[in-house]
Amino acid sequence: MIGLSKVLALAFTVLSINILSAYKIVSDPGTAPDPTRFKKVVLTEPGKFDEPMEMTFLPGNRILIVERKGGIKIVDGKTGAVKLIATIPVNTKYKNKQGQVREAEEGMMGVIADPNFSENHWIYLYYADPNETKHVLTRWELIGDELKTDSKKVVLEVATQREECCHTGGGMAFDKNGNLFLTVGNNTVNPRSGTSNLDDRPGFENNDDQRAPGNTNDLRGKILRIHPEKDGSYTIPEGNLFPKGTPKTRPEIYTMGHRNPWRVSWDSKTGYIYWGEVGPDASTETARGPRGYDEFNQAKGPGFFGWPYFIGNNIPYVEFHHQDSTYGKPFDPSNPVNKSRNNTGLTELPKPVPAMIWYPYN
Repeated sequence: MIGLSKVLALAFTVLSINILSAYKIVSDPGTAPDPTRFKKVVLTEPGKFDEPMEMTFLPGNRILIVERKGGIKIVDGKTGAVKLIATIPVNTKYKNKQGQVREAEEGMMGVIADPNFSENHWIYLYYADPNETKHVLTRWELIGDELKTDSKKVVLEVATQREECCHTGGGMAFDKNGNLFLTVGNNTVNPRSGTSNLDDRPGFENNDDQRAPGNTNDLRGKILRIHPEKDGSYTIPEGNLFPKGTPKTRPEIYTMGHRNPWRVSWDSKTGYIYWGEVGPDASTETARGPRGYDEFNQAKGPGFFGWPYFIGNNIPYVEFHHQDSTYGKPFDPSNPVNKSRNNTGLTELPKPVPAMIWYPYN
């Protein structure tokens, strides 16, 4: 789990934008880039935002920013003025089995403008529904500084649980064909041991990532790829991990096996996607498996990225039997199998793709 304060500190302390002031084509690929090619411009004063989560750029030198508690704000890129234009009701809490209500990581998690925003004025918001245990991807019409509340369309729903925190995702990116990528976190408790989540005992479903990231029939712990349609629905583009109609799978899945995927970017030159992934809080290796690693990942196409059985360059965790506290064998990256009683998807999984870059916790 990554602490909420850490997430927000990484996202924004003071809103700033790195503007490309100069770009020089380097003929020699071994030459280091010019370190002065970027210029930092501070647009706003501290204290203008309450837990800002993501931003998207609009025509007219404007920036649309969403806050975790539901605030929607627009920043004037010329003056730095900040305007609250709407507040969307969202859930920000979870209630554990002991009845304790605590702050979660969820709320308003993501925003992106439609590629044709100049013509259709559509924006997409991803947030925790205020009443039901689900995250929703919605489309809205934004005219000037007015969010048209009667224009809301629910595009996609992701079933979740609110007995345990954490990991939400919510990063979005469009490709050149208008396909939308959406990151979805594992929605699973972070084990105190800092290991993987592999407890499939009855009553411990929220401790088992085999029910979500390792489940081909669940949208959590995934990066989804859909094509939003004009009527507010979506279709499935060709080239996802599982062809539409494949039993025990969800066709929206582009990549799976994710713990805490955050922001995602699409490379217009290659078509690859890139994202960061937060690893478990484990500073040392244990009998259950490796220490924690954060990852920077690249997907050249659809695939399974290992969690909860592997981390980093496919370093395996060890099968652990919670009923009698005994150990089995390390999971095999050449033959990953999901045997959890909480698995509603395929038993045999695709071979895992190793992380592009991985670095140890602490």
